[in-house]
Amino acid sequence: MSILGRVRNKINEELYQRRRRREQQQLHNRDFTVISNDCWGAEVYKHFDLPFNTPFIGLMLMAPDFIELLRNPRYYLSQPLVFQEKSRYDMINELQKTHKHPFPVATLGDKVELQFLHYHSQEEAAAKWPRRVERINWDNLRVKFDGSKDFATPELVREFTKLPYQKLLLLEKPVAGVPEGVLVPDYTTNGMELFRRSLSHFDLLNWLQPKSA
Repeated sequence: MSILGRVRNKINEELYQRRRRREQQQLHNRDFTVISNDCWGAEVYKHFDLPFNTPFIGLMLMAPDFIELLRNPRYYLSQPLVFQEKSRYDMINELQKTHKHPFPVATLGDKVELQFLHYHSQEEAAAKWPRRVERINWDNLRVKFDGSKDFATPELVREFTKLPYQKLLLLEKPVAGVPEGVLVPDYTTNGMELFRRSLSHFDLLNWLQPKSA
């Protein structure tokens, strides 16, 4: 990386940390649960230096499974994890071959598959998942969906917009009939990186505020 590039990155990091400190002071709603289809949700808690009040940490779901879970989350999140030797998705099985370490794959109620991408063992996932499920604040949910990857279709995106949540839809490109999607011009499929890239395109603090606020 060039000297100019390093300087630019340092400035951007300083600006981000200033924003982070400011928003930490401004956030009053601190007991919320983010349901996210990838690691984007974990970055919200890190941004505000809050405990993970959600089981959706360090994992991902393919779009069809995520929407299925959102149709009846209380049911699926009451089901035990059932670990699988292989994923039902070929792309996940291929990822297992090139990932830095094997990661657990499990299902909830046979229909919803979870890929514990940042977990090293079934034992780790089995220990952390139920503990974090217990922390869910069902009265203060925020749901984020990336509608531009992992087998997302326009039909699934449109269904997501009709679900009864305080929600956020991130998109790489517009979807016909979906005006409420937040477009991220410098889009990436990496959920952790997408978090920072999305911050300038929507109001994070406002999204986290209760509807009555």
